[in-house]
Amino acid sequence: LGKLMKSAGYTTGIFGKWGLGNPGSVSIPNKMGFDEFYGYNCQRQSHSFYPDHLWHNEEKVLFPENENNACKTYSQDLIHEQALKFIRDHKEQPFFAMLTYTLPHAELNLPHDSIYKMYENSFEETPYIGKFDKVYGGYNTSEKPLASFAAMVSRLDKYVGDVMAELKELGLDKNTIVIFASDHGETMCSQFTDDPKNSPYSESMNIPFLVRYPGHIQPRVDNLLMSAPDIMPTVLGLCGLGDSIPSNVQGRNWAPLFFDEKAEIERPGGALYIQNLDGEKDADGKVQTYFPSSRGYKTARYTLAFYIDKKDHKLKKSLLFDDEKDPYQMNNLPLEENKEIVAELCREMGKELKAIDDPWYKERILSDMIPY
Repeated sequence: LGKLMKSAGYTTGIFGKWGLGNPGSVSIPNKMGFDEFYGYNCQRQSHSFYPDHLWHNEEKVLFPENENNACKTYSQDLIHEQALKFIRDHKEQPFFAMLTYTLPHAELNLPHDSIYKMYENSFEETPYIGKFDKVYGGYNTSEKPLASFAAMVSRLDKYVGDVMAELKELGLDKNTIVIFASDHGETMCSQFTDDPKNSPYSESMNIPFLVRYPGHIQPRVDNLLMSAPDIMPTVLGLCGLGDSIPSNVQGRNWAPLFFDEKAEIERPGGALYIQNLDGEKDADGKVQTYFPSSRGYKTARYTLAFYIDKKDHKLKKSLLFDDEKDPYQMNNLPLEENKEIVAELCREMGKELKAIDDPWYKERILSDMIPY
């Protein structure tokens, strides 16, 4: 996306969390078409809000301010200010900015400032037992996770407000496309899943994709089932760059539906759910492959997911929810009592897995249930 926007004449910048290369990288290997980068490289500190360094393009930004050699200022505030500066610096030319804030995130470490104090005693707090059976993913630094999480969301709201105010002050609010989205949801204390984010539950799968483009897109809510691979081609389509979308891109350009909800374009019947876990490791213990642990399919009404055993790829668990009758997904429906529904969902899932040449299709996993 950075390369294509740059080739179309945009000055490009990315600010926040971004995995570039290996965690041990001593420099930025490739900015992937972005002119400016400020934030986290793929480093262990990318999940710390007070890291020992950030990156500004190819240079390390060090924080020798205290005895721990760590940043005293909340890193998200630093990143946010750099993003606003980028917008100001390029107000006279087309720019493409990605603001990849880490907020909100499982590491509930944030300043106990006025934003946090808004929520400090607002919740009946429940310890979050998630991955690794530790409180909040094993990284919790707060005794009040719900208050911290709510404060993180409000801090992010403030950042978004700052961006909108900056655009208005610069006279760019009427001809700038603003998109708000997320990479995944968060179950928090619900569902008792061992993975708080990569699960087929609505709290994890349902994320916002909000687009503001005054004079071109009318405010409304649409039930389009977008998926993560659709984001890049849709962004290009919104910018009038649909012809530049590479032919090997798996996602769809849904921009026509944003401009006209009655556009003659076939909407998707559902969206794939994909979960992969670590696979084989080398002699040094580094992961070399991945195990395709689960595949599923979500429609406007149903959510289906199959989990397989790592050894023989047999079905070990299934989830089936009627999201219309059971919006909180409290009742896992038996497969054998809903054969017609399961068969239809499996047919559609098989088509999608085949279309992307997924490992489940190539290995014909659960072929007795999924017609490839």
